[in-house]
Amino acid sequence: MINVREVTKRFGIGASAVTALETVSLDVPEGSFFTLLGPSGCGKTTLLRLIAGFELPSEGEIALDGQEIGHLPPHKRPVNTVFQNYALFPHMTVARNIGFGLEMLNRPKAEIAAAIDDMLNLVQMGEFASRRVDQLSGGQQQRVALARALAPRPKVLLLDEPLSALDLKLRKGMQSELKRLQSETGITFVFVTHDQGEALAMSDQIAVMSAGRVQQVGTPQQIYTAPQSRFVADFIGDTNIVAADLLGYDGAQARISFFGGEPVLANAASDGLPPGVVYVALRPETLTVCAASNAAAVLRGTVLDSSYFGAGSQMRVRLQNGTEIQVQVAEPSPAGSEIGLIPETSMLHVLAD
Repeated sequence: MINVREVTKRFGIGASAVTALETVSLDVPEGSFFTLLGPSGCGKTTLLRLIAGFELPSEGEIALDGQEIGHLPPHKRPVNTVFQNYALFPHMTVARNIGFGLEMLNRPKAEIAAAIDDMLNLVQMGEFASRRVDQLSGGQQQRVALARALAPRPKVLLLDEPLSALDLKLRKGMQSELKRLQSETGITFVFVTHDQGEALAMSDQIAVMSAGRVQQVGTPQQIYTAPQSRFVADFIGDTNIVAADLLGYDGAQARISFFGGEPVLANAASDGLPPGVVYVALRPETLTVCAASNAAAVLRGTVLDSSYFGAGSQMRVRLQNGTEIQVQVAEPSPAGSEIGLIPETSMLHVLAD
């Protein structure tokens, strides 16, 4: 549905210009829930605004449904945007807010009335049709904003951190609601967030961004279990990043050794890395604790402390070289204990950078 090709965006001119996006390329599949994920200032909102037409690229092209749209103003593009502050009209009723965009498009009154009814049912707000939006809760206002944006049936709905103003419990509920709306309408959603849990829970695909570049694109499972770079591994969830020696390759897998120990096989983001020191990602939940004397132990260390988080405990462990890592367990070992660790080798990933 959306093709972004070698897009660069600079603000300002000459030596004082700031590059917000640099040679970004990605494809958004039709009918998908696609998320742009990254920290503040990474360029994700700038990319969203380029798709919407609120900004123009300095270089590169953006196509929507096969048509190059760089020359089209925002109102000529088959997209709608839901903003962080919702931008509703407080003096209007819920129904009038939902129908406003259709009125501006000069749609027939019967069509507008039918669309309002459809949208009220879709967002489960039928009983609030005649209520003013300034009399609604934050979650209800968010549903009205979604209904208004969906009413003209755009090909793409752009969502700029629309859940950030909601409290945690309501935000969790709205995540399911957004995914349901996308599934029921079949409209392509492009969602911007800095919240990793939000992205993992809702998305069909995620583009992880940093410093104006796309670091990795993949399904939530691919992004979480097979990070390609140190940034992605560190940004998505809890990750331990440990130095190891790359000894060579066995087919698509890398042979590595931690601190001179027995070689183990790990997944490699790139088979072009030369032998030497590399960094390996290990998720805390993929490490099994054993006795320090166990010959199967790939890593050994000392338990520093532990913290309880409900479903289990997280131990802080200092390895032989002084690196501190996190290990997720059902029952923690006492502080000061010497332990061995056996990683799930399918979850070991040598990082490309």
